[in-house]
Amino acid sequence: MNKINLIKPVLRLYKPDETRKLCSFQVLENKTGMLFVDVKKDSVMNDHRFIIELKNKSGKLLGYEQYSHFNNNDNMVGLYINIKPEYRQKHYFLGEIIRLTSIIQMLENKVKAFSISSKDSAIYFHSKYKFEPSVTSFKDRDRLLKDVREDRNPAFKDLAQKANEMTIKIQNTLSAEKQRFLCKKANELFSKYIKRAMSQNSIKQHKFNWTMDMTLTYRNVKENKEYFNALFEKHGIDYKI
Repeated sequence: MNKINLIKPVLRLYKPDETRKLCSFQVLENKTGMLFVDVKKDSVMNDHRFIIELKNKSGKLLGYEQYSHFNNNDNMVGLYINIKPEYRQKHYFLGEIIRLTSIIQMLENKVKAFSISSKDSAIYFHSKYKFEPSVTSFKDRDRLLKDVREDRNPAFKDLAQKANEMTIKIQNTLSAEKQRFLCKKANELFSKYIKRAMSQNSIKQHKFNWTMDMTLTYRNVKENKEYFNALFEKHGIDYKI
């Protein structure tokens, strides 16, 4: 087996008088050829909007992620991630490279939480990289519970039953405080549902039909450092958590 050539990310200050850092690096070996990753300012008007750009050696943009990060703030908010259609689900792992870049951005900027609103079709993608459900909207919670509640797979019967019981509690609860508590319990249920589907390689049979707020925490990244370090090495990125 040939040894992978590792390239160390280059870190630079966004501005000389502040601490926010941006990274860039190359991926030498990919199915599409050499790749170039660069994080830069994304908006002329907003000083907190950034973009992770992934390009090939010809300068073609293959994928990107836009996110928000204010100076002296320990939270990042993902705004939009996109891979060009012709490069999706073909084992190019471009989304994975972008996700690893956002993790570098998290760690180097001491970010405690990276929050996103995932579209229904991407929930399992984000879960693969240790994002957890963090739904706070009562309406979103109820729509997502409906998906779990209506799952007729025998292997998910217990979770469907819990979703049904939770729905009944929600319908009979007037207190806003208790409703927020039920959001927390629903997130725990969504997490179990997602992990079971992933462990059984059956995500196509257990889809959600609504967007889901999700969060990747600094703690989750640290707890799964061996997993992420293996991915960094896989893509020839000389970075360890």
